[in-house]
Amino acid sequence: MSNRVVIIGRPNVGKSSLFNRIIGRRKAIVENIPGVTRDTIEAKAEWSGKEFILVDTGGLVPDSHDDILLKVRETIEREVSRADVILFVVSVKDGVTPLDTEIAKLLYPYKDKVILVVNKVDTNKDEKASVEFYQLGYELLFPVSSVHGRGVGELLDEAVKRLKEEKVELVYEGIRLTFAGKPNVGKSSLLNALLKEERVIVSPVAGTTRDTVEVPFEWNGMKFVLIDTAGIRRPSKVDYGVEFFSVGRSLKAIEHSDIVCLIIDASEGVTRQEKRLGGLIERKYKGCVIVANKMDLCPLSEGELQDLVRKELFFLDYAPVVFTVATEGKGVEDILEKASLVYRDYTKQHRTSFVNRVVQGTLKEKPLHHRGKSVKVYYAFQEGVKPPTVVIITNYPEAWKESYRKFFVKRLREKLGIEFSPVKLVIKGRD
Repeated sequence: MSNRVVIIGRPNVGKSSLFNRIIGRRKAIVENIPGVTRDTIEAKAEWSGKEFILVDTGGLVPDSHDDILLKVRETIEREVSRADVILFVVSVKDGVTPLDTEIAKLLYPYKDKVILVVNKVDTNKDEKASVEFYQLGYELLFPVSSVHGRGVGELLDEAVKRLKEEKVELVYEGIRLTFAGKPNVGKSSLLNALLKEERVIVSPVAGTTRDTVEVPFEWNGMKFVLIDTAGIRRPSKVDYGVEFFSVGRSLKAIEHSDIVCLIIDASEGVTRQEKRLGGLIERKYKGCVIVANKMDLCPLSEGELQDLVRKELFFLDYAPVVFTVATEGKGVEDILEKASLVYRDYTKQHRTSFVNRVVQGTLKEKPLHHRGKSVKVYYAFQEGVKPPTVVIITNYPEAWKESYRKFFVKRLREKLGIEFSPVKLVIKGRD
C-alpha cells in the first residue's frame, strides 16, 4: 500500500499525540509514561486533498535487550522499509539524547524519506531551542506542538509534497472477529498463528497488548477483520491510566464486533472473569466462539473441558467451542470454520409468513395466560439480523416473563434453524 507516513521516535516524545492530532481523533492511547504504544496502529488521513495512511509505532530503543522492546524494534524496522515518508520525532524538552542520536543513525539509510519533527515546542523560546537538533544530520526540521497544534500544518504541507496523487483505502470489510479475554490467555498468539506472522507483539508478560489492532484477513474466500484487544480484568483491579484506556478500547471492540472469540486459558478452566465477559457478550447479543487455548497444559480431556465450559457458561449455549494450542498452530483454523457457521446464523433472514407460523405454533405448544385470559399473538415478523431479531405483537406484553422468553427463544432457534447465534426477542403491544 503506497502513501504511508510512519511516525518513529524513542519512547515518550509524543508520537501518539502527533498521530491523534493529524487524524483528528483519539485513536492511539496517550499517557505520560514511556512505552505506552507497542503494536503499530494505522489510520487514514487527508491533507490538502492528498490521502495517506498514517502509522503510529512503539517507542524505539535500539540497544535494549528487553523482549518486548526488541519485538517493537522488529516491527518498526518493517514499517520503515515500507514507508514513503518517515516522521522522526524528538522532544525539545529533553534536548538531544543519546537515544535520539542512535535512532538518527539507524534511519540515515532512509534519509531521503525522513522529516525531523521537534515536538513539545509550546513557546517561542522552545522554537529557538529546537535548532539544537540539526546536529542529528537531517536538513528538514519542523518544530511542532502536537498538543496545541502549533506547526503541524506546515509539517503536513511538507509531508504530502512527497506523496502521490491517489486514493488510499483503509476501510476493512468483512466479518469483525474480536479476540477477547483476560490478560495472558493467548489472544495475540492466536491472531499471529492465523496470520502466520508476528503482526502483534507477544510476550509472557501479562498486559503486553494495549491498543486494539485490526488486521484484514481472507480465508476460504471469506473476508474477516481480526481484532486483537488488551486483556480485560475486573474493574476493581484496573487503575486509571494506560490499562483503564486499554480496557475501554477492548470493551468498545466487543461492542462493534460481529463475533467475539472468548479466549479461555484451558489450564485454568472457566474463571469469574470469563463469566463476566460471557455475560457481556450475551447482553450485547453478539455471535460468539469459545476458544479454549493452551490445551497442551490442560489436565482435562477435550470432552471433560467442553462439559465444564457448557456448565459454567450455560448462557452461551449457542456458542461453539474450539480447542487450540496457539504456540503450535493447533486448532487455530477451527476458529474460522466455527466463526463462519456463527456468521451464517447471525445473518439468517426468514420471511414474515414463516416467522408467523413458527411463533403461533410455539405459543400453542405452551400456552401463556395473564390474569385468567389467554395471551394472543396478533402477528410476528423478523425485524433484522446481527442478531436475528423477532418482533411479536401481543395483547398482553407484560405476561411474557423472563423464564417464558427463554423457553420461547430456545424453540425459535430450533425451528428457525439458528443453531450458533443468539436470537433477540422483542415483545410489543398493539398500538
